[in-house]
Amino acid sequence: MLQTVKQNLRLGTEDHDLIISDLILTVCDYCNLDPDCVPDILEPFVRKKAKGIIDYEAVEGTGYNPEIASIKEGDGSITWAQTEGNTKASIYGLSESDKAGLRRHRRLRGYAKPVCKNV
Repeated sequence: MLQTVKQNLRLGTEDHDLIISDLILTVCDYCNLDPDCVPDILEPFVRKKAKGIIDYEAVEGTGYNPEIASIKEGDGSITWAQTEGNTKASIYGLSESDKAGLRRHRRLRGYAKPVCKNV
């Protein structure tokens, strides 16, 4: 899956391998899948999510950037960004819409047989 995502995103270097690997493991953890047996139908999800993370890091950087909506200097009030939308948590983690898309691929832990062709 890692090589397919890299090829489809046209990534020639190994700079983003860790991001893609972590994302594959997150999907496997949520769907209760073996990392060696990820169905090919999940490749577009992993690819789009990895592209979102790569684009976010290109703009914002990889350091800590608090998400501030506005700063008022008069009495020193800071308004933090809402938790909905394109926040750091929804970009790096699985949002509710991501979970809704992955629900049909979830397996019951301990009861489902592997989806692998080689098992």
